[in-house]
Amino acid sequence: MADLNRIPGTKRLINRTFRRLRDIALWKAWWPFIALLSVFVGAALLGVFERTPARLGALATLIFLVGSVVALLRGVRRYQRPDRREAIEALDQQSELRPLVSLMDRPARPESVGVQLWRAHEERLTDEARRLNVPGFAAVWQRIDPLRLRFALPVAVALFFALSWGNTYSRLSGALDPDYGSLFGAESIRIEAWITPPEHTGRAPIFLKEDQSQIRVPQGSVMTLRVQAPSTPKLRVWSRESRKTTRFAATPDNAFEATATITSDSTISVRWWGERKAWTVQTSPDAPPTTQFVELPVLGAGDRTEFSWIAGDDYGVAKLELAIKPEGTDREPDLVPVELGAINPREAEDESKIDLTRNRWAGARVEIRLKATDGAGQVGYSDPHYFKLPEKLLLQPLAKAIQDVRVTVLREDAPYAEVEYLPDSTHAGGYYLSATQRLSSAPHGVQRGAVMLEAVTYEAPRYFHDVLVYSGLTTARYALEASTTTDEAKATEPLLWSLALRAEYGSAADAYAALMAAKKALEDALRDGASEEEIARLVEAFKDAAQRYIAAKMAEALANGLEAPPSTEDSAEGPSGSGLGGQGFSDMLDALEDLTETGATDQARQLLADITNMLENLQFQQGQGGGSDGFPGMPGEQGENEDDEDLPEEEREMTETMRELSDLLREQRELNDETLAEQRGERGQQGEQQFGENQPGQGGDFQPGEGEFPDWMEGEDGQSLAERQQELADRIEELAENQLGNGEDGEGEGAGGLLDEDTLEAIERSQRRAGNALEDGNEGRAIRNQEQATRQLRELAEGLAQDLDEARADRLGDQNAQAAGAADPFGNSVSGAVDDSNSVDIPDEAERQRAKDILDELRRRYDEAVDEDEREYLRRLLDRF
Repeated sequence: MADLNRIPGTKRLINRTFRRLRDIALWKAWWPFIALLSVFVGAALLGVFERTPARLGALATLIFLVGSVVALLRGVRRYQRPDRREAIEALDQQSELRPLVSLMDRPARPESVGVQLWRAHEERLTDEARRLNVPGFAAVWQRIDPLRLRFALPVAVALFFALSWGNTYSRLSGALDPDYGSLFGAESIRIEAWITPPEHTGRAPIFLKEDQSQIRVPQGSVMTLRVQAPSTPKLRVWSRESRKTTRFAATPDNAFEATATITSDSTISVRWWGERKAWTVQTSPDAPPTTQFVELPVLGAGDRTEFSWIAGDDYGVAKLELAIKPEGTDREPDLVPVELGAINPREAEDESKIDLTRNRWAGARVEIRLKATDGAGQVGYSDPHYFKLPEKLLLQPLAKAIQDVRVTVLREDAPYAEVEYLPDSTHAGGYYLSATQRLSSAPHGVQRGAVMLEAVTYEAPRYFHDVLVYSGLTTARYALEASTTTDEAKATEPLLWSLALRAEYGSAADAYAALMAAKKALEDALRDGASEEEIARLVEAFKDAAQRYIAAKMAEALANGLEAPPSTEDSAEGPSGSGLGGQGFSDMLDALEDLTETGATDQARQLLADITNMLENLQFQQGQGGGSDGFPGMPGEQGENEDDEDLPEEEREMTETMRELSDLLREQRELNDETLAEQRGERGQQGEQQFGENQPGQGGDFQPGEGEFPDWMEGEDGQSLAERQQELADRIEELAENQLGNGEDGEGEGAGGLLDEDTLEAIERSQRRAGNALEDGNEGRAIRNQEQATRQLRELAEGLAQDLDEARADRLGDQNAQAAGAADPFGNSVSGAVDDSNSVDIPDEAERQRAKDILDELRRRYDEAVDEDEREYLRRLLDRF
């Protein structure tokens, strides 16, 4: 069967023919409706309905509507949509060969000789199909539309539109919406209306005249309407805030009465088979309160958001709040009270400082506005301000995780799903089933918070050192699981907040981790050239962390019966000679703050390192028992600002070998994961099974033939898992040969002993066995050998890393740092290099004050400068320092 679409133009030819057939079918079915609609529209545009009595016009419109419904039903019943085959048949009627239909046939016996003849036949039909044209169907149109109404009616309607230009809308709307009430006695209706203003205005009631359609009244006025009509009318009150329609109530004297309270500009109408009377009522309302930011919110001291504001109202501001919601969302804003300083002040201006770090949107970009409310309940908003809401600066990973759980739950506003709860049972299984059912109906944020808590508390003995934090997190998790509403779930917020603070500012070990985290954050900010505000905030965080660490160590020493470090300047001497206690340590922190403010980043980083070393010495002196008290680092890390070319040859070789081992270990682990994943896919094992849980005999049943592998054993680059495993073994063999060759050549003494030859051979054997097992389809045995090779690689890398660290420590311990060069008045290296050694001089207090004075003078001159060149020069100086 040939594809008609492959013949150029055939598809478009069929579609055009189909559309013409569809037009014929539409006209045959719908021409009565089109003719009736054209006559009605023409009469309306010519003003026929305007010149006839209301009752006659309404009757004519009813007749038209009934006739339109009948014509529509007739069209729906008679319309038959043509299909593609009819279009093809209409085209084929132009040729005796009927090429399109014939091309859709296929040979009954596709033999070799018959195929050639069939192809020749198809070519002839294709040529004939290319000569077909779209039929005009003139005979059909002459039969179904002899008067050519399909052309005459649109032309006539267009002419009527032109003649009625300017009155088109009014005439059409009048014809389509006549006064149907005239058919039922609307002329007998009588309407009376009056408005009673609120009592506190002292104004008398206002009686509305018959010709009065607009009026202004005080806000809160009550409009009363009394109507005499054949049946119950309706009262419609439309305003920008609402649209309400109510029925009149019958009175004992056979009339109808209704009232409406006017709270805003409204249109009030009486309706009985259409509108009988309408009034436009404008109010003189109590103006809503106004409020604006005088100074936009900024982050101030103590993590407080500072801003200045002004508010006012005709009768006094009853309440002022901050409305906070995420930027670009339509959520309901959170409201934070702002103290007014007086009761219902008509005008108020003040400065506020509010701690917003506990708000659920802290850390996110928010839209913040002032919201003022007056005594009448009206509200006024300030212009929105967009900024990142300050969040609590948390440096401990556990505290950050708890904070993530807290905001995840708080930011969820969706309700719980409807669920039929199972009754609680005294049996434990019944209780847990009910709790699981409750959590499954919770919204996504609550479920995610419970899962996050479960993950945080997983294997608690290995990670938690504060049993109170663990107990609190467990309690919060159970509270989330037991919640039945979103509000109940959010009730865990105070607990989670207190746990986050305890995790951040907890025991001495936690305080030490917080100190290291604060130090690293400040070092990164100084290195990356962060903004002054960010550096100032991180300096404050480091000062707080240092003070908390000292306090925690003192408390720990006292609790253990040890002597706490004295708080005098003569105790716990550090590298710079200043004591940890009393004024000496405080002066060092102040000096750190001064250095960061004046842009002396080199000296600031050196002083930061000195302070940290002093605190670490304090920990070393107080620590008792085994175990390292130092901050855990990565073994084998290269020092800052050190290039491979700067290292001794032996250390450089060790570094290169370490990198090679790291690459091999990473690739072996990736291969382990892929092998295990493919085994699970073949064997249907559970996703939670660990490597060590594979038992003998769990290998796959696949038995590949010679030279072929199943699809699941192919890697992304086309290599099979077995080939990739053998390639890793080849690299281990090459590494062993290189180590042996270096040792034999004697170049770089000691190079041949970097890695243990027996260990390398054992790794290679394990990898070879794993590759052979993959070739045999026994992935279980392959995984066991891969794990053995991985473990040996890891131990080999750890040993080399330890040797590298010792070599680096010996080298750095014997080095004498040289001065980095000249420095500017602010203590910065002229070359721009960062020197982490003790050669950086820390300016004394007088020098720091002089630098601050110079910086203040530069800023003053920049603010007062008029010449653009001078301002640009001063700006570059300020950017530099």
